[in-house]
Amino acid sequence: MPSACYTLGMTTVTEAAKRILSDDDASALEAGDLARLCADPLLAQRFARRLARLAREVAPGRDWSPEDLRDVLEVAVHGTPQQSARVLEGRYFRRRLREQINLADRYGDTFAVVVITVAEGLEQSVHSSVLDAVTERLRRTDMIFLYRRRFALVLPRMRQSALEPLIARVRELVAVGAGPDAIASVASLVYPDPEFSDGAQVLDWAEDRLR
Repeated sequence: MPSACYTLGMTTVTEAAKRILSDDDASALEAGDLARLCADPLLAQRFARRLARLAREVAPGRDWSPEDLRDVLEVAVHGTPQQSARVLEGRYFRRRLREQINLADRYGDTFAVVVITVAEGLEQSVHSSVLDAVTERLRRTDMIFLYRRRFALVLPRMRQSALEPLIARVRELVAVGAGPDAIASVASLVYPDPEFSDGAQVLDWAEDRLR
């Protein structure tokens, strides 16, 4: 009798697991569907556990966890603090933006543009604190262009699914370091986008928000 109950219990658990991870979910994992993985915590956790198992084969000296991989990948993607985003004068913005548009049109490489407007009347120390908070979350390949009351960001190979959490985190950091009212507005876009028929419209969009 106990054996039968155990078998029934295992069957129930297996059936539940099948319901949790459907054939569609398994296909998303096998296909490396990035949008699905980033939108579904269950799939993301399963993918991370698979990576952790592979990491143990590559580097068997450590019992790797998803948290360990996160720390390593954070450095791989964003660089070390000594490899922070490039801070440039605003006069270089249009040229760099054109370069990203050309890459997007030619190869389909997505990128994002973000324009952060700070509140009027901020002291220089607060303005610097906002810049530090923005820079802290960016990668070595990202670019920040400085204007009097605005920061324009060009973020190569950025997708919408990653951009929204980034902006939210920047807002949190700015609120802690410079106050909740330090940022007046944040405007952003990811290109290519059906809303923009060509790169010229992206340039117009950006310049409108920098005026």
